[in-house]
Amino acid sequence: MDYKRLTGKQERLNRLMNLHFSSFFTDLPLTNTQALTLEFIVEKAQYGEVYQKDLEVFLSIRGSSVTSLINNLERDGYIRREPVAFDGRYKHLAPTEKALKLKPVISERIDRYMESLFVGISDEDLKVFESVLEKMADNIK
Repeated sequence: MDYKRLTGKQERLNRLMNLHFSSFFTDLPLTNTQALTLEFIVEKAQYGEVYQKDLEVFLSIRGSSVTSLINNLERDGYIRREPVAFDGRYKHLAPTEKALKLKPVISERIDRYMESLFVGISDEDLKVFESVLEKMADNIK
């Protein structure tokens, strides 16, 4: 098997998927990453506090990148950093009314994007794809 060729195809697909995902947010004042992050914060905040570390894990990016993302969302009025009761040094991320109003639009576009990726692919093929993804993730661990 030509693993180098497969890896090249996978990298190209990642780039194409990112461009395609971005196209769903061109008319909003957010990047696709900001939109995805806001959707995560709004959703998770319903059930408990959301911290920077949660975003690092969710987005699989470094803390410095998440800090920049949070700073921009806070500057633009989509989130607030609020102190937590157990330790004044820690802050959780709380969505603002501006974010809550935008959440239905973001969620709908994320759903449309995900649906668009799997058009014309059979359930059987998707099961094989899921199995391959899980095996690859296990190999990385």
